Amino acid sequence: MNRRSLLKHLGLTGLSSVLLGKAAVAEAILSPATDITNNSKRVLRFAHLTDVHMQPEKNAPKGLAACLHHLQNQQDRPSLLINTGDCIMDALRQEKDRVETQWKLWHQLMKDENSLSIQYCIGNHDCWGAGEKSDPLYGKKYALEMMRLEKPYRSFDMAEWHFVVLDSIQTKSSDGSWYTCQLDEAQYEWLKADLELHKNKHTVILSHAPIVSAAIVVVDHKGQNDVGYRLNQTAMHTDAERIIALFDANPQVKLALSGHIHLYEEVKYHGVTYISNGAVSGNWWRGSRWGTDNGYALVDLYEDGTFGNQYVPYGWTV
Repeated sequence: MNRRSLLKHLGLTGLSSVLLGKAAVAEAILSPATDITNNSKRVLRFAHLTDVHMQPEKNAPKGLAACLHHLQNQQDRPSLLINTGDCIMDALRQEKDRVETQWKLWHQLMKDENSLSIQYCIGNHDCWGAGEKSDPLYGKKYALEMMRLEKPYRSFDMAEWHFVVLDSIQTKSSDGSWYTCQLDEAQYEWLKADLELHKNKHTVILSHAPIVSAAIVVVDHKGQNDVGYRLNQTAMHTDAERIIALFDANPQVKLALSGHIHLYEEVKYHGVTYISNGAVSGNWWRGSRWGTDNGYALVDLYEDGTFGNQYVPYGWTV
């Protein structure tokens, strides 16, 4: 199916011309990307997308197409996409045919509406949890196949920076059910070795769930008058303390990007900036969530280890 046919099939006819007008406004604000306070050379600009939650319902296909058009119409456009999980609405509690429908729609849109390469990170909704554990695609295997990945965590170098992709989603050790946000022991040891090996590279950490978050405490806590704030195991990394200790020992770690909470926030702690870049789907395609509109981020990395992050609402409304 070509781009025009897909637009017609999804009811997106006329969308491109509308988006060009909206993008032109954004370009005047965001481009060219010059930071008068930063004299260092910019070596990479990428778009950070997270929590798309693709599904046939709620105009999600139109929304993702709008987002992709908006970021690619930037005068100073990014050179790649980084997606930190929850590509599809849900695989945890859905039968295989429903999961297949969501992934097919995702790949069709990425093929017909996107010209940029993409790096993936697994989210909780990408894992298939409703099938039999004996099924070859059960759990993360389905997501790995759909994302064309060999492992759920990895690292790579690009434009003088080192990128570490973590897998935040683990089954609960108590009963094997889905899910808790943490690193398993093998992954933690791998991360420790990887950071030690790349001490000479400015480093970005990518995870689905935030490692450090203040916003999640405010909006998603399980508050009790006599106890105060209490987080469950699915809100943010429960093993943040030991991950932060690793970062303390590896000052080349500059930036940690995540999604999961559908909120935009920046927290600087122990010299690392932790940013949750909202959600393409906003409040799961029902408008904004606690003041965070549907959006994506433009991230600039510089030669000297500094960076810029700008959250960009792309004008999508219900």
